[in-house]
This record gives sequence, C-alpha cells and structure tokens, in this order.
Amino acid sequence: MRERHEILRPTRPYPGIVPLLEAAFAEPGLRHLFPFTSHHTPCFSSCTGYPYVLRGPCVDPLSDGRFRVRRPRSSIVIGYTETAKEAVALVTANFPAGLEPAGVRADDFGR
Repeated sequence: MRERHEILRPTRPYPGIVPLLEAAFAEPGLRHLFPFTSHHTPCFSSCTGYPYVLRGPCVDPLSDGRFRVRRPRSSIVIGYTETAKEAVALVTANFPAGLEPAGVRADDFGR
C-alpha cells in the first residue's frame, strides 16, 4: 500500500499510521479498545463489530508529519501534535472516564 501511495502521490508522504498505532498500543488506556482505520484515520471502538462505537477522538495523520486529533465523526479539532505519542496522549485525555474494554455484540456472531 505504501509503495502504491508513493507512486500515485510522489510529493505527499505516506500517512504516519504505523507510528500512531504503535504509540496507541503502548498506552494501556487504549490497548483494551478495538482499533480500526477509516481513510487513513485511526479510531478506537468500544465494540469489535461493525458498526463501530466511537466514544473518543480519532487521529488524522497529516501529510506534513503532524497529527490532528478531532472529535469522532466530526470536523471539530481538539488539537494538533508534532508526534504520535503526543497525539495518543491527547486522545486518552479526551476519552470519557470509566470506558469499558471493547466487547463483542451478540449480532457479531451471525456474520
């Protein structure tokens, strides 16, 4: 995917998804949620099946190497960060208190 992106968009660097997911995995508060990406945007769901349930911010890796943290399914920006680790810290700071680990819904078994 990275090679295809670099061929199609040679002047735009590939989004920093991998460093962002590594930083998220290192954060215990996010490790128990279900990570998924949508259009190069990592998000964290409180359930493991589609449609996902977003309870906290999503992170957009930007072409300049920075990260934009925004409300889920919204264009409202919470903040911009220089590193993936800072973006994850901003995400966790904006998650609701007492968020339960990601669970499987009963209807997920029928797929």
